[in-house]
Amino acid sequence: MGIHELEYKRLLSELTFRNEELGFIEDSIHEIHVAFELYYSEFLEENDLTKEELEKSKTKKFESFKEEMAKGGEIPETDETGIVVLEEKTDEYKEAKSTFSKMYKKIVTKCHPDKLNIDDDVEYFHKMNRMFKAATYAYDKGKWSKLIKIGKELGIKPSNYKKANGHLRREVKGLNGKIDKHKSTFGWKLYQAEEKEDKDKVVKDFIFSLFRRKV
Repeated sequence: MGIHELEYKRLLSELTFRNEELGFIEDSIHEIHVAFELYYSEFLEENDLTKEELEKSKTKKFESFKEEMAKGGEIPETDETGIVVLEEKTDEYKEAKSTFSKMYKKIVTKCHPDKLNIDDDVEYFHKMNRMFKAATYAYDKGKWSKLIKIGKELGIKPSNYKKANGHLRREVKGLNGKIDKHKSTFGWKLYQAEEKEDKDKVVKDFIFSLFRRKV
C-alpha cells in the first residue's frame, strides 16, 4: 500500500470523526443557545441588571449582532454527513469533478436503473437506485466524501489517490472551520463551563464583548 493510499484512508477516518462532531454540535446548538439565554437572564437578575439597560449602550458590536439575529443567522446546507458544499463555478470544483469523474462513471455503471432488472431483485434494485441518486447529487454538488463513501460500498476506489487527497484535505479544513466557528460562540463556552465561577466569567465576557461594560 502506497503513501497516498495510506493518507487517503487516514483522511476518510478524520472526515468521519469530524462529520460526527459537527453533526452533534448542529443537533445540540439550539438547546445550547436556549441554555445560554436562560443563564444570561439569571445572571442579570442576580446582578441587578436588565437587558434594556445594557442595550442602551448601542455599541457597533451590538448593532451588528442585532442585524445578524434579524437575518436569522447562517443556515448551513447539510446532509447526513455534513459535507462542505463547494461552489460549482470555482476552478477548484471543476478540478475536483475531473478527479472524481472516473469513480462516478463506475458507480453509474453499477447503479443506474437502466442497467438493472427490477424483476430479478426488487429490494436490490431500489437500493442501487438510491445509491445512484445519492452519487449523482454528491457529484453535482461537490460532496466528494459522500461520493467516496458510496464508491467504497461498491468496491470502487479513486483513480488517483494523490489528487483525491488534496480535495479531502480541503473538506477537512472546511469542516474544522465550521466546528471552530460554533465552538467560538459564548453559548458553546457556557456549555463547556462546569463551575459557576467559570459560567459567570463567560457571561461577563459576553457582556463586555457586546456592550463594552465590565460587570
